[in-house]
Amino acid sequence: MSGREHEDPLDRLAAEEDWSRRARAVENEVKRELRRPVLRPVRTPRPRGVRPQRRGISWIFLTLVALMVAGAAATWAGLGPATLTVFVFVLSGWLVTLCLHEFAHALTAHHSGDDTVAAKGYLRLDPRRYGHWVLTLLLPLLVLLIGGLPLPGGAVLIETHRLRNRFRDAMVSLAGPTVNIVAAAVLLTVVSIAGPDSLFLVSQPQAAFWAGLSLLAYLQVAAAILNLLPIPGLDGWGTIEPYLSDSARHVGNKIKPFGILLVFLLLYLDQVRWLFDEATFFFLDVSGIPLEAVGLGFQLFQFWRNW
Repeated sequence: MSGREHEDPLDRLAAEEDWSRRARAVENEVKRELRRPVLRPVRTPRPRGVRPQRRGISWIFLTLVALMVAGAAATWAGLGPATLTVFVFVLSGWLVTLCLHEFAHALTAHHSGDDTVAAKGYLRLDPRRYGHWVLTLLLPLLVLLIGGLPLPGGAVLIETHRLRNRFRDAMVSLAGPTVNIVAAAVLLTVVSIAGPDSLFLVSQPQAAFWAGLSLLAYLQVAAAILNLLPIPGLDGWGTIEPYLSDSARHVGNKIKPFGILLVFLLLYLDQVRWLFDEATFFFLDVSGIPLEAVGLGFQLFQFWRNW
């Protein structure tokens, strides 16, 4: 006889009925779950007047870059009047470096602790974000067109209390002029190496191209010198301001709103303008570019003076 106990058929039947009942219960529960409506997450409406933060490079900056390249190419190829192509080339090139100047301020501040610059749109290279249209953009532009002086233009509002230390604060101010110094070094190197020793050795339209490039280099040198002046409201003052006494900073804060106007008035003094011109042309002369190229560049850029 086998060692297993005898299995009762009635017990087996009861077990099968119990499992069948449980299986039917689970099946019914699954059906009820499937019949329930699916609840989708409700999208929170965005408050009125609040726009999502945009990313990427501004289309205005890209347009300026395209105009600069197109103006340079048209000047080199002699497509159209040289006065028009040089004007587009130099003006758009100047505005491109203006955007890069302010972008450098904002990017340095962003990496130094001020996490508000991105929300302000400063990292998009959008000239509309860099200060007041009239005081910091239109006025310097008019001075450039009429007087040929690249006054500091544009401004970014940095929350200096968020910056990590005084050194970072100083570097934020110094970042802008560094762009002009680098741009000047690149342009002067290109003209001195690839350009002619004298414009009299070059025929048109290449002479107009080198004149426009030399003028753009001159504007970068002049902008770097002006921006580094230790006058309240300029980057030169901002570089030393973190290390000044509280009383000196208090006086500087009162002068800051009039800093650009102060520079404008000082440059109309003969002695000051002579010193400024001597400093600017010193760097041009040392680089070896033909100085008459800057003169021709101004003549083509300010074409209305010949009317």
